[in-house]
Amino acid sequence: MPHVDVLVPLNEIAVDPADLLPIKRNELVPLLNDQYKLNHYADALIQAQSALLHGIDPKLMQQLSQSIEQLIQTLSESKKYLKQRKFNALQKWLGIDLEFGSSQVEYYKNLDRHLDRANQLSQRLQIEIQKSQARFAQLQGLRGQMARYIAAAEEFLNEYPGFVQQHPLDNFAERLSKKIHSLRTLQASNDIAITQMQLSQQLSFALLDRFKEAQQVLIPAWQYHVQQSQKNGPDASLEKLDSSRENLIKTLRKSLEKPSKS
Repeated sequence: MPHVDVLVPLNEIAVDPADLLPIKRNELVPLLNDQYKLNHYADALIQAQSALLHGIDPKLMQQLSQSIEQLIQTLSESKKYLKQRKFNALQKWLGIDLEFGSSQVEYYKNLDRHLDRANQLSQRLQIEIQKSQARFAQLQGLRGQMARYIAAAEEFLNEYPGFVQQHPLDNFAERLSKKIHSLRTLQASNDIAITQMQLSQQLSFALLDRFKEAQQVLIPAWQYHVQQSQKNGPDASLEKLDSSRENLIKTLRKSLEKPSKS
């Protein structure tokens, strides 16, 4: 399961001075003659981040968790349906053996339905994780851009009085200072949402990893022991059958546990 990276504080992001000059020239200098537009400084970055700040759909994780719980319940009932039984002549005459065989067939069908449903949901979750990772990578890039926009504004705040004659009533410096503070506050709020996205990814990975382990390793092993038990008689491989079933159920139950924050 991937480690949750700590976001680099905005003021610690490396900024190339060469990247700041175009921002000052193209974004900040024009604001001196049209200060109303100061309200929209870095708007594109704000809107771009807002569009990306959504994690993995919790309903999808809930659906997969519920599907796994149904699978656990079905596996827990396997002894009732899959144990080998001997029928005497009367029981056979009454059709009890056929009824028992029919219940086994229905059990397998029910188990397959739960497995198919969980598999479909796990595939959807895998796609959602990939999409979330792509959004996170984009957000990292936008954080870097925001750091540059803030650094450019802070430098411009100190530099512009040297080449612009200020009017006594001019409050551009005060407004730009407030804008910088606003951008920092907004980014801090977005960073909390980004961290929540990472935690959502971590929970999804944990759920997916456990299910895949069960699907690819433990379920086939359990099915093999079921077949061996039915082929060789009621007492053959019984211990292995019980052990493989319990390992399978244990792994599935662990998939529903929330990982510790480490």
